[in-house]
Amino acid sequence: MVTARKSSHHHSPPAENEDWSPSLVSVLDHPASTLPFKLALGGIIFCSLFMSWAWFGKVDEVSKGQGKLIPKGETAKVHPVELGKIDHILVKEGETVQAGQVLAKFETEVETNEIERLKQLLQVGQLELQQTQTLLDKAYLEAQKQAEIARLQAQAQETVIVQARLGAATNEQILAQLKGDATAQKQRLQRLEPLVTEGAFSREQIFTLEQSLRDRQRSIIESRGNLQKALVEVDHLQADLRQKQAEAQQQQLATQQQIRQLQIKLTELQAKTTETQSSLAIAKAKLKHQYLYAPIAGVVLSLNVHQRGEVLQPGQTIAEIAPQGNPLVLTTKLPSSEAGFVKVGMPVKIKLDAFPYQDYGVIKGSVLSISHDSKPDERLGQVYRVDISLAQAVINYKGQRLKVQAGQTGTAEIITKQRRVADVLFDPIKKLQGSFAL
Repeated sequence: MVTARKSSHHHSPPAENEDWSPSLVSVLDHPASTLPFKLALGGIIFCSLFMSWAWFGKVDEVSKGQGKLIPKGETAKVHPVELGKIDHILVKEGETVQAGQVLAKFETEVETNEIERLKQLLQVGQLELQQTQTLLDKAYLEAQKQAEIARLQAQAQETVIVQARLGAATNEQILAQLKGDATAQKQRLQRLEPLVTEGAFSREQIFTLEQSLRDRQRSIIESRGNLQKALVEVDHLQADLRQKQAEAQQQQLATQQQIRQLQIKLTELQAKTTETQSSLAIAKAKLKHQYLYAPIAGVVLSLNVHQRGEVLQPGQTIAEIAPQGNPLVLTTKLPSSEAGFVKVGMPVKIKLDAFPYQDYGVIKGSVLSISHDSKPDERLGQVYRVDISLAQAVINYKGQRLKVQAGQTGTAEIITKQRRVADVLFDPIKKLQGSFAL
């Protein structure tokens, strides 16, 4: 049918086209294709849209840094006081701990044995101290007892001496009286002797008087002997008193010497006990230092010891704990070449490693603070610490609210400025022109 239609068309041209050339007639019969026109028109529209996008479109220029989520605030560092070897590690990174909780334990066999030795030494010393104190108390009582006995004996001896002296004085008085009587008797006989011759006084009476005088003389001799015995007795009692006093004094001196020796021993034992107690307290403190405790309640951000047997130096940081309850921030490090463009308040896109951003999206945030000084980093050189606050602490994913945790790592993309797409595209050309100009 198509062929027939073409045949009729070719064989029945209009009358007014009879004078045209066959080529013109062929062009008129077969008009040009519209595809090139459409392609050109599409290219013009695409270029217009591209130029509009390149001129009006914006792209983010970002500074990237790897970081970790930590609670806001200063972290508490845990470090040993003394050299030690790790025996047990009781926590893990990211774990929540309470203030005073044991984080790690050193080997404590040496310290434990030392404490047991000092305890036994202290027990023996305290027992010896108690025994010495008992002996000292007994010595004090013995000294008091001896002094009291000596005082009572001296008092009794002095009473006997007084009585002996009284007896001697009585004998002396009797002797004096007897002497007086004998003298009077003798004088009477001398007066009566002439009367006997004259016969006025009988011989018998004279004899009686003479007998009485001889009795008085015997009494005088006896009284003199008794007085002498009494005086000797007094001397003997006084000598005995002096001897007993000397013996009591010697005994007191010996007791006082014993007391001084016991006091010296007691002082030495007290000093030794105090020294042992001090050593025990030091050993217990040293044992306590064999346990590393959490200074605050919070989250273990980093743990720099991972296996048993590691030797730690005094002051070496083994863990960092962030305060509990504070909002989370992402702390990251930026090279000095990029940190110069970062300002506080700049928007940030956070991509957490635990939640791939292709599925879970990104978390928005803003620059919270920038450190004033840079610090050296083995991989990045001089770096600045940048803290980034999170606009939200949860991720909504398919109806679930996933809470981010301290210790999770991620990438922070800090939007330092926005540029037109055209400027980005022309940057290589500008750089090339600059290199040619040089």
